[in-house]
Amino acid sequence: MSRVDKRAGRTFGPPPSKTLIYFMDDLNMPKVDKYFTQNPICLVRQIIDYAMIYDREKLSDKILLDDIMFTACMNPKSGSFNIDIRLSRHFTLVSCLTPDK
Repeated sequence: MSRVDKRAGRTFGPPPSKTLIYFMDDLNMPKVDKYFTQNPICLVRQIIDYAMIYDREKLSDKILLDDIMFTACMNPKSGSFNIDIRLSRHFTLVSCLTPDK
């Protein structure tokens, strides 16, 4: 919340004419539970889908987010190697190989 300004009512966002980009490192690190889901990834997907979060002090209040983008990377050598397809539909997937000597 320290990087966003109150705009109008319940809407928050970066300063005018700016876009806030959230970078998530090691997106594939959360452990897959017995239902084949990853709870932190489901929370991120909910934020992207609905562009809102709940106020931590008063859980009945919604905070609407405006002018935000998400980017992420995954570690190819550790983690679950799979992410929820409902989350991956929001991203353009690019794969890079390790360069040779």
